[in-house]
Amino acid sequence: MRQFFKTNLHYWKFILLATLFCAVFFSLPEFADNPATGLKGYMILFLHWSLINVSAFFVIYLFSVNKYVFAIAFPVYCLIGSLLAYFRVAFKATLTPMLIDAARHNDTGTTLDLISPYLVIYVLLCLVISILFVRYRFLKTKNEKWYLHIAIACAGLFILLNSNGRITSSIMQRFPLSVYENFKLYNTLNINLSKTRINPDPQAFFSGKDTMNVVLVIGEALRADHLQLNGYARPTNPLLSKRKDVVSMPRIFSDYTNTNMSLPHILTRADSIHPERAYSETSFVSLFKSGGFYTAWISNQDPAETYVTFIKECDTVVYAHPEKSVYNYNNWYDSDLLPCLKKTIKHGINNLMILHTIGSHWYYNNHFPEKSAKFKPVTDSRIIAQCSRDEIINSYDNTVLYTDFFLDSLIRYFENSNTIILFLSDHGEVLGEDGLWLHAGDHAASKNPACLIWMSGKYRKNHPEKMEALQTNKLKRFRTDFLYHSILSAGCIRSSSEINDMNIFSLSGASKQYKVDK
Repeated sequence: MRQFFKTNLHYWKFILLATLFCAVFFSLPEFADNPATGLKGYMILFLHWSLINVSAFFVIYLFSVNKYVFAIAFPVYCLIGSLLAYFRVAFKATLTPMLIDAARHNDTGTTLDLISPYLVIYVLLCLVISILFVRYRFLKTKNEKWYLHIAIACAGLFILLNSNGRITSSIMQRFPLSVYENFKLYNTLNINLSKTRINPDPQAFFSGKDTMNVVLVIGEALRADHLQLNGYARPTNPLLSKRKDVVSMPRIFSDYTNTNMSLPHILTRADSIHPERAYSETSFVSLFKSGGFYTAWISNQDPAETYVTFIKECDTVVYAHPEKSVYNYNNWYDSDLLPCLKKTIKHGINNLMILHTIGSHWYYNNHFPEKSAKFKPVTDSRIIAQCSRDEIINSYDNTVLYTDFFLDSLIRYFENSNTIILFLSDHGEVLGEDGLWLHAGDHAASKNPACLIWMSGKYRKNHPEKMEALQTNKLKRFRTDFLYHSILSAGCIRSSSEINDMNIFSLSGASKQYKVDK
């Protein structure tokens, strides 16, 4: 074994050098916009960057065992890496399933517009260097016992990808494994679209007398007790609090604390008795389509396999930022949904518009402009351990403030039409309670999402009974299960699948008190 290590030492040094080249040219740009502060913060980022490149080392190691495989694979590796690195720096874009889909459907002119002299120079430079590595591999390096090298490379990757869930997730979303992961996810999302779901009521119909707009805004990680409208001490709703026609429902509870689990239950008629309906039935979108509504999903988040089928039920799907993922640390605002909405909505007919926001997702500072930050100081590092609780809450409350601005802008657009807007966050957020942060855990702070309802003057005039019922029900307790039944009522969709007790626009809404663990 000692002889094996001695014989292959030069070969391993070559792989290390190739990895260092890729680490600087392809991996470093992914970390260029990561917020951190102080020596400790930058050391943590350095260790994170190093861990990503340990996985890259084993990938390069694996296809370098055979020099002919390396001669093909390494230039391709460098071609893909240089393209992704350039677009990460030039356009703040990262590889996502939506970006893959957009690239597939882009016309030639759009694609050519992305090509610049700098891109060509950078890609050619990386290809030339990759060819030099290939030449060196043929002329200067050799290895012995190829099967041992393959075993070492595979074992290294296996250990890295099975050591810790967070580590695995991070590695799989960084180059080179991000290429495999995102194409796999893209394929999975498309496979899920082919799965058959049952429509709970194909006979649903529209019973209204006037065309209307039903707008559902799906919030992200916004907890009810951080709304000024609900008595929060800070002015997080300076615009909405001035409106007499905005109704807040502070006692909405969610059994689920992450988007992937929460949305299937919000969008379908699944409940605590029949949770399986979230994965076997279509959403309320299909019922609106039966009622003759034009339907659109306008998103500021990436889709997940648990709810992509509901997105595709819509007539139109628009991603405001297909190039963004949670590993981007730059401007990512919900106000960018408004131009998409204005281009998508069809006037003179019934519309169901679903806006999926990025809201109050970590890293909070990404989701509000610096000039609108009212609560200071804010965080200056994505590493929670480097931030004080006050800084984190300040940043979080600034996202709530920006949501207030976004919703007020949305209301102003629809003010003179026959429109109802329902805002429901998918879950809440833990902000230091019991030493915990963010969401996806089993904590009460992440189970009380914000919920707001707005009706235009024309809508209130046409449906005074709905506002009366809403005022009666606003302080009652509901699970997020209410949304399916209530939005059908809001859109005047008559359906046998609607349950009146779960309809906030019915005087019998929440006549039964649903038990919810606090």
